[in-house]
Amino acid sequence: MNSTLTYRDIQAAIGRCIRLPLGIWDIASRRLQGDFVKIPRDLITNEYAFSFADSGWHYFRELIADYETNPGIAVQESTFFRFFKHERVRSIRYLNDILFLHEPDSQNNSNDYKFYMGTYPWGERDPDGEINGGVPWGHHYDCIEEKMTRDMYGYRRNPWYQPGDEHPLAIEWNQTLQVYHSLKRGYRPIWHGTYPEVLLLLRSDGQMRAMVDQGQHRVSSLSHLGYKKLSLLLRRHSMRFIREDEVARWYYVRNGLCTKEQALRMFNAYFELNGRERATYLNLRAAY
Repeated sequence: MNSTLTYRDIQAAIGRCIRLPLGIWDIASRRLQGDFVKIPRDLITNEYAFSFADSGWHYFRELIADYETNPGIAVQESTFFRFFKHERVRSIRYLNDILFLHEPDSQNNSNDYKFYMGTYPWGERDPDGEINGGVPWGHHYDCIEEKMTRDMYGYRRNPWYQPGDEHPLAIEWNQTLQVYHSLKRGYRPIWHGTYPEVLLLLRSDGQMRAMVDQGQHRVSSLSHLGYKKLSLLLRRHSMRFIREDEVARWYYVRNGLCTKEQALRMFNAYFELNGRERATYLNLRAAY
């Protein structure tokens, strides 16, 4: 066997040695800044109010549960696949449609302000610190606004861009299982210099939800593996806390685009919904 080190081998070894301290330093510095939070799994949700709790329902957790029940299952036979292929899901155009999927009349309610995918009542902070309306995307948005946002996250990478497209579903299937198998061998995020990132929603009565902004595959896998609390990072260079008692200052309310009541209906959905109500409405047989 040839044991001679090549220049590429030496470069790769040096690269690994450099990346590790940088990742650890970044995490250490963010700890000092108070960016770390440890959140009970039952309080963690995603941007569409699909909870990671055992009592909730999340399509990535469902994917893992289906696989655990039958490791030979094909993606086309999974509940995950049937969810995104369902006629009601394929008809989604706005964030409102996902949150209130189980309320058939809400999609046709012309009185509600409709939030494009990628936008929320509170808005978003840009790199200069200004609050704007967010970064809208989606097939319906592209049709209305004559844009092209399909590949914002990579070529046909987003399963919510045009629900039912099988290309991103196959990608998500493979990536979720890859992450799951990796985490089954042990979870050591500090060695990778990364943790899931979240936005905290805070009610006036003290209730809280952590909305995952990055890392849904990891959170789904860790939730299914039985982790009761997860260490998370607050979002970097962006909005971190959304407080109910500041609703009058939220971007879409402040600019007269929606009422306080409409904004709070969206906000409260993250506390009152957990995804199970939508899976039940679609007659999907959950595997967990």
